[in-house]
Amino acid sequence: MEDRKSNARIAWDEFIGKFNLCKENEPEYIPLLQTVPGTTESVVGSLPLPEKTVRESDDDRKNTSSEAAAVSSRTTVIGENVEISGNCKIDGDIEVYGIINGDVSAGGKISVFGKITGNLCGASIFLSAADVKGSVMTEGTIELDGASNLSEGKIVARNIISNGSTNCDMEISGIARFHSSAHVTGNIRTVRISIDEGAVIKGSIISE
Repeated sequence: MEDRKSNARIAWDEFIGKFNLCKENEPEYIPLLQTVPGTTESVVGSLPLPEKTVRESDDDRKNTSSEAAAVSSRTTVIGENVEISGNCKIDGDIEVYGIINGDVSAGGKISVFGKITGNLCGASIFLSAADVKGSVMTEGTIELDGASNLSEGKIVARNIISNGSTNCDMEISGIARFHSSAHVTGNIRTVRISIDEGAVIKGSIISE
């Protein structure tokens, strides 16, 4: 009988020991309301944030900074239903789906999917189903697809790759490539030229 009691006592002590161990591992909590020594006033205390929470907050701040940097470098977009009368000057890239009556200057790439009546100046220029009336200047490449028209100005670029229609003179310091659907009306001055079968050129070609 005494042996059974002894075994029960041992089991009970082990259970209590486990319970106390759990208590010892529990985190200490700082009271939210604390009394200022020597007074009857109370102040609101604060619980220290767990280390993991602090690290997550730092990561959140880093992510926020990255997102802000991404926002500042986004391409400026002129929507399809937007019409602007006046000149536009952009530091980065610009995509035009609407209508601009004025000059467009960009530090990056100019992509036109709409209509511009004015001069273009950018790092590179891409026209897709675009109608541009004005001069185009770039130190890079100007590219036209088969549905684009460029007229009433002059093209000054390093390279041109044309599948569309141009009605203007052009000066190309690199290579001028005219694919089978290209239609050119105007004089071409270039270092090198490539003309695919089917392309139409009405004007003089000077290769320097």
